[in-house]
Amino acid sequence: MGTAAVSAVRGSIRAASEIGADLGAVARYSIMGTIEAAEQIGGELGGAARTATRDAVKTTRDVGGDVNRVAGHAIQGTAEAARRLGADVGSLVQDAARGAVEAADRIGSATGRAVRATVAEAVSGTKALAGSHDGARPTRRRRA
Repeated sequence: MGTAAVSAVRGSIRAASEIGADLGAVARYSIMGTIEAAEQIGGELGGAARTATRDAVKTTRDVGGDVNRVAGHAIQGTAEAARRLGADVGSLVQDAARGAVEAADRIGSATGRAVRATVAEAVSGTKALAGSHDGARPTRRRRA
């Protein structure tokens, strides 16, 4: 599954770059599809999330795209796939975050710091969304 996932994500990012498409959206949906395919064949979802996200970030750098945007969308796609499959959202999102940071650190220290910040924000957002689906009513705040 690992090699197929890498090839599919890389190919999607490269094709999207060629036609000027939104690399963030392409990464999101490519990673969702990769995780869902891994589940269908009994593959390890965390490894698929980590590898697909790492290669999406790396390939985005190779084509001159916005690495931060792709990292954030990859986290969102991972969370959405986990929710659809009934998998542990937090665990899969952490795996994807590790993949994004690994790739970013290899690009450079400034990129690593920027992607860490983007990923931390995306992870927080997915945790908030995952928490709101547990049957509890969301807390409402009044404006001051």
